[in-house]
Amino acid sequence: MHNRAVPSRPFRWLALCVTLLAACNTAGPSVTTTSQAPSSAAPSSAVAPPSSSAVPAGSFVVSPKPDTSVSPVPLLGALPTTKLDAATSKRLQAALDRSVAARAGPDLIAAVITPDGTWAGATGIDGPKARPAQVGDEFAIASVSKMVLAAIVMRLAEQGKIELDAPLASYLHGVNVDANGATVRQALAMRSGLGDTIASAFDRVRADCGRAWTREDVLASIPTPFAGPNTVFHYSNPTYKLLGFAVEDVTGQSLAAALKAEVLDPVGVGDRMLLQGPHSTTPKPWALPIAAHGDPLELSKYGTGGALPCLADATLSLGAAGMASDVSSLARWGWDLFAGHVVSRDSLASMMDIGADDYGLGMQRFGDFLPEVVYGHTGSKDGYKAILVYVPARQTVAAVFINDGSADEINYARDLLDAIRP
Repeated sequence: MHNRAVPSRPFRWLALCVTLLAACNTAGPSVTTTSQAPSSAAPSSAVAPPSSSAVPAGSFVVSPKPDTSVSPVPLLGALPTTKLDAATSKRLQAALDRSVAARAGPDLIAAVITPDGTWAGATGIDGPKARPAQVGDEFAIASVSKMVLAAIVMRLAEQGKIELDAPLASYLHGVNVDANGATVRQALAMRSGLGDTIASAFDRVRADCGRAWTREDVLASIPTPFAGPNTVFHYSNPTYKLLGFAVEDVTGQSLAAALKAEVLDPVGVGDRMLLQGPHSTTPKPWALPIAAHGDPLELSKYGTGGALPCLADATLSLGAAGMASDVSSLARWGWDLFAGHVVSRDSLASMMDIGADDYGLGMQRFGDFLPEVVYGHTGSKDGYKAILVYVPARQTVAAVFINDGSADEINYARDLLDAIRP
């Protein structure tokens, strides 16, 4: 059960719409958490994974979801052009300072947008020689990239170039991989039946940080399917890498170019928000971890190859977790997404149609974050933790960066949002 506070009078209509949206999910798939292959006692509506495959820990057994219709969602208004007032800005900066002091974090960089204005701030150290963190520092946003990749897939679906219920494999011409018969929609929802990246791939990344991984290298890191499509929810970076290859297939462009053209430049963030790779250098200044916060990658290797945390990591991660941004650009992109400027209202509603596994189409739902429901995505990799969130009942978007891959980004974001609690 997700607790929701009663919003102030101006926002009650918005909370009602969110509640109605959540109600639509009751017709969604039944879900049972499991750490092993489902037993014969599993619900008869669930399709059991192949008996020869072990279901990875943290998976959810799910039944098919035949009804993909969803209710429209309320949209944010125009991006504010003014700054938040001085008193609110002071409270937000104080919240950053307290959070870093209380949790012994190296740094904290954040941006907040409400209908009343915008704010961004930084505190702590994020680089060699005790360099103070700055609002404009570029950051590896890790799996927050998945929201951006999901958005371009939805845009291409709006344009008739991708059919969400068609097999993902039909958009993987020339890609030698077993997509497991999963549809594009199932892949977006992490129900492809593919597991996560094999562990040895990360060892190879850290051993040769300046190497650009090829498509063949990436495909070799994708595991064989462990379950049938739509039988389990399982977080899978390889699935999103295949979605990125599908985008390249239908657009005839590199994923970096397609993202820039379709979902970054149109809302004015394409100069500072990008998919990192060998054909681009990540803009500086960079946010970099400091001693005791960069493990397991050696501090001297951060930035190798002109990418964060390094070129090998970025080219292994691709559209699943390889993007970089400064905090203000990411928050602005999030605002425009939930304002209906990146994808249509109907596409956004589909992304936010979230079942009991708390994952929609490239979108997470956080039930234990605030009294209100929260949508967005987290991201984590060596030396970097990021989160982008949207609180519909408050009409607020926030982005938070910490240069520590083991940091609790949700608590940091909660501290920030509590500073402007209505």
